[in-house]
Amino acid sequence: MTITKILKLMVVAFSAALVMIAVLFATDKQKLRQAYLCWKQAVSLTSCYRGDHFDFVANLGGVKYEGNTGDFLENKMFYDGAFEKPILFLMRDIMGAVYGPSGTFIDIGANTGQHSLFMSRHAKAVHAFEPWEPVLKKFRCMVELNRIENITIHAYGLGNENGKKPFFRPPSGEQLTGSFDKGFRSDNSYEGDLEIHKGDEAFEKAQIKSVSIIKIDIESYEKLALLGLQATLNRYRPIVVFEVTIDQSSPVTIKSKNELTNLFPEKYEFAVISEKSDASTGAYLLDSMDAVSFDHAEQHDLIAYPLERKDSIPRRGPNR
Repeated sequence: MTITKILKLMVVAFSAALVMIAVLFATDKQKLRQAYLCWKQAVSLTSCYRGDHFDFVANLGGVKYEGNTGDFLENKMFYDGAFEKPILFLMRDIMGAVYGPSGTFIDIGANTGQHSLFMSRHAKAVHAFEPWEPVLKKFRCMVELNRIENITIHAYGLGNENGKKPFFRPPSGEQLTGSFDKGFRSDNSYEGDLEIHKGDEAFEKAQIKSVSIIKIDIESYEKLALLGLQATLNRYRPIVVFEVTIDQSSPVTIKSKNELTNLFPEKYEFAVISEKSDASTGAYLLDSMDAVSFDHAEQHDLIAYPLERKDSIPRRGPNR
């Protein structure tokens, strides 16, 4: 075959590819986007296009993350670039606006470490707390893979007392929903008794001498974690980004706005990370606490901040 014929075939193939891309763009943008993500992130293109659960490598704000689309959290990372991207961008913007590169990030309920890995590039130090070994194993691997030196992992949970508590693991493909609250999800199952520490004492033992932003996502156990952090909250007056589980039938959840307010020092205000925030772009919007009802079971992502920091808190973003 002559060079001329080869070049002609290459032109025809390239033109056909362009036509296919144009057709997909006009008729099915989602398939086009998936094709691009597969090409960019999938470890094996063939498994990606077969429709199986497949391994991928994502760029999490400059950090490499190895995941599999069979897991809910990691599936979100594949398609959106991160799980809870608006929360990540909000915390990044707050750290930059209020504390700068000298801030300390505390991750309570770190899971596989996504939030800690992301914030490691925006904080001087990261302390991550997670009691469940299966997700800790993945977290440690990602820290090692990226050679991150400012993350300290504490292999236990935080509550309002020291000891061991029954932990209920999530069903397969749901790494996120493990909890110390037996009634949090009916399809969770008993894993064993895992270690839990009172937050203030754990911070003192770990010699944590600065607290800027605390993230809490521990599936209905947030009240007990906050009760164990009273000295820390009073001393450092940090900004707290947390998921609150509202369930009047649960013995451990926050039951009212007044109870929520009493878990924080004086002169703290609250806002809701709006459901209008965009998971794919990371655009976030803070809304009034009026959007939160304690009358029926639901979950909300909230932010608590001291009044002296109010003017520095971005209400919408990202700011960069």
